[in-house]
Amino acid sequence: MLKLLSLLSPLFINLFGAIILLATSNKNYKNRFYLGLFFANSFIIFTGHFLSFLKYWELFKYIDFLFLSALLAFYPLFYLFIKSAFNYNILSPKNIYHFIPSIVVGILMLATTVYTGSKSYTIYMNNNLYNSPINNNGALILAFIYKGSRAFHLLQILFYNFITIKYIIAAKKNIHNSFSNLDKYQEKYFYIVTVSFILLMSIPGFFVTFIGRTPFISNDIMLFLVTCIFTLLYIILAVIGIQQKPSESHFSDFEINDELNHNNELLELEQHLIEYFNKEKPWLNPDLNIWDVAKNIGTNRSYVSKIINENLGSNFNQFVNNYRIEEAKELLKKSPERTIGEISELSGFGSVNSFIRIFKQTENCTPTKFKKS
Repeated sequence: MLKLLSLLSPLFINLFGAIILLATSNKNYKNRFYLGLFFANSFIIFTGHFLSFLKYWELFKYIDFLFLSALLAFYPLFYLFIKSAFNYNILSPKNIYHFIPSIVVGILMLATTVYTGSKSYTIYMNNNLYNSPINNNGALILAFIYKGSRAFHLLQILFYNFITIKYIIAAKKNIHNSFSNLDKYQEKYFYIVTVSFILLMSIPGFFVTFIGRTPFISNDIMLFLVTCIFTLLYIILAVIGIQQKPSESHFSDFEINDELNHNNELLELEQHLIEYFNKEKPWLNPDLNIWDVAKNIGTNRSYVSKIINENLGSNFNQFVNNYRIEEAKELLKKSPERTIGEISELSGFGSVNSFIRIFKQTENCTPTKFKKS
């Protein structure tokens, strides 16, 4: 009973997660589509485990090639989901190479399974689960493909952990340098959960892939604990994935490397930028972004970013919020009868929580304490 529960819980969580995410995805929430594909891919993996552990080998034989393909597509799909959260162009042909190992191994496993027949496959599965000896060439080839796929998956875990976390750090930096309201992207929880997921999933994932299925056949407690970890991580990821709103601009916009080397031009643009902020007060728009600012001062995003980063020693988010904090301080002094919510809205903040958090970070006290003092 415990084994059945262990095998079914992640299977159904991934099935329901895939259905919900794919059904609620649209052009504004493309990240849900790619996360839904990730959950569907995981559903195939856990279906494979279910059939193999419960000895439905005759049925598993027909989807084993899908199981191995899904195993090698697991981390590439998660990586593309992370990119989709920043509105990256996932359909670019250069992303296909991530799935070449998955496709090759799937085709190879399918061809070998058909060619070797049921007897060889039974011998291979007995070796896979019970570590019994192999005395059949067909079974030996199947075992070689399976173990080779596991070895390659271990390398994938290390590689995709590295590039995914590197990408998230770079994207976080550029999001801060492009948008004034970060709350709408569920920024704080998204980074925490996605980094935690890929790290926490990788530890048991690496362990399970390294030791294989054999130790779990006779140890239902170990199987239950590992699947509980997987199930919990998938639930948390699904909740955050539904809540998180993708960035409104493609990540490729962040990668512009347009140099502006003339000091006079930089100083002129800097003065223009500050005059624009003091006169027009664009920071009163809670959804202000760097592209809007660049358009209004007659330049492009990379120039504005360069001025704010290098000349003013800040990022765009900090630069805009400094103006909002100063406006809030004036309002707190002149109109102490106003509520904190009103002050937040009149200062251009996207939410009261954001206002209180940023005010406290800047002034080392809450807006309420500042008003009393």
